[in-house]
Amino acid sequence: MANLWQPDEPDRYASAEQRVRSIRPASPEVGPDLRAALAVVWRRKWSILAITLLVVGVALFVSSRQTPIYESDVRVLVVPVTGIGSGSVPLPDPNLATEAELIDSVAVAEIVAEELDIDGPPRALLGSLNVDQPTDTEILVIRYSHADPLQAQRRATAFAEAYIQFRTGTVTEAIVESAAGISGRIDVLTARLTAVERELARMSEEDPARSSREAEANFLRAQILQLQLEQVVLPEDPEDVTVGLIIQPAALPFTPVSPNHVVNGTFGLIAGLALGVGLAFLRDRLSERLRSTEEAEAYLEAPILAAIPRVASWRRRREAFLVTAVQWRSPAAEGYRVLRTNVLSAAAAAGAKTIAVTSPYAGEGKSATVANLGVVLARAGKNVSLVSADLRRPRLHEFFKREGQPGLIEVLAGRATLADTLQTVTLPTRGFDMDSASLRLLPSGQVPEDPTELITSDRMTRVIRDLEDVSDIVLIDLPPVLPITDALVVAAVTKHVLLVIGPKADTRPAITSARQQLDRVGAQIIGGILNGPDPALGQTYYSY
Repeated sequence: MANLWQPDEPDRYASAEQRVRSIRPASPEVGPDLRAALAVVWRRKWSILAITLLVVGVALFVSSRQTPIYESDVRVLVVPVTGIGSGSVPLPDPNLATEAELIDSVAVAEIVAEELDIDGPPRALLGSLNVDQPTDTEILVIRYSHADPLQAQRRATAFAEAYIQFRTGTVTEAIVESAAGISGRIDVLTARLTAVERELARMSEEDPARSSREAEANFLRAQILQLQLEQVVLPEDPEDVTVGLIIQPAALPFTPVSPNHVVNGTFGLIAGLALGVGLAFLRDRLSERLRSTEEAEAYLEAPILAAIPRVASWRRRREAFLVTAVQWRSPAAEGYRVLRTNVLSAAAAAGAKTIAVTSPYAGEGKSATVANLGVVLARAGKNVSLVSADLRRPRLHEFFKREGQPGLIEVLAGRATLADTLQTVTLPTRGFDMDSASLRLLPSGQVPEDPTELITSDRMTRVIRDLEDVSDIVLIDLPPVLPITDALVVAAVTKHVLLVIGPKADTRPAITSARQQLDRVGAQIIGGILNGPDPALGQTYYSY
């Protein structure tokens, strides 16, 4: 089949995917196309919005069902151990990381459970406890969370007090053990000093061993004095020992720290947008719909001649609406005028005088295309004949408010002549254009139960040839090509086809199947028409 839309015909046996790649310019991979990504987001904007609102709603619902949690904190200043007597030697400074771990220990939790008379394992109290150590400070922040604000305050305070109590107890116990050890050494040295002094008392002044004993006695006295200086003098009241101070008591919280509805709603918004956009790209990836006019041309193996935008003001879809006669300045009417120019050029290049108009499926707008294209061709001074050959659901005559019979069926059956059934339609004038235009309409006639036999007869070929003798161009409205074979029979006679691609058929399988069916009967697709296209497909031809 000749290919009119590019100079060099590609391999007809190449796959559509290979043809798609061949029409794209070679360029290095520089990441995803931003405009294509934005187009996907725009096409799926309503589903993205719905998913986002759903996720935000779920997040806020779950947040509203959560139990409010209150948090109270107390600040403890950790100080070196003091209050153990003026003769004591200072103990090493505490390690704050160790002290924080000490607060978050079962030993301290046991004291809290006993003080507050809390049943259950003390370890369970640690789940709601949090201990922080601000940088470059000697302060520990003890936080406790609870559904009851009073319990949060009481338990935060209890952990601070339990830590100080436990730390005081361990320090006191260590000091007592150290003092006991020093006392024992002093007792041993004192006993030895007593024995040496007794020996010195029995010795004379001239005794040669006296000097050594006196030296030993002096050494023992020096050691005893040193140990006495190191000996810790414990206070009478253990509470006088200071290991830490509560510098900020726990306050009663009035506002819950969780759930935070703003944070949860924001998280739901971000998650919903991410999920919605992700699903949009997944659907686009898995979708068989055409993404661009270039891709449509590659699968159709023919050019897209025009993209006809939807007529937004027309709501009664079941009624025929001739937009080129009623709203001749509308974007849709301009689209049909663009189609007229391209159809005339393509028909002249192919030597076509009769063009069959069909679509892959029903409801794609092929009858509206035939009617409006006929109007703009007639207004351009062309002698146009329109044939309603969709004998399954004839509708072409409704666009011109004419009767549907007698028509093509009666001519094919021999019950009427072509001259008797052709209707002349005079088009209304517009603006300052007072010249009238007209076209000829051959309606379908009374449709029999099985119209295929009449369509396949030789009379159909003669009807087409007779119309060509009196017309510059003949447009034939055919039924859809995929469900039934009527269109293929007529297309085999006309040889030239316009394929209308509507919202139902803008998929790769539909276009490929329609093209293959027409190829098998020797029909040539001279062009495709996007009827009410997706913005991504139509923007190339109608963007203003």
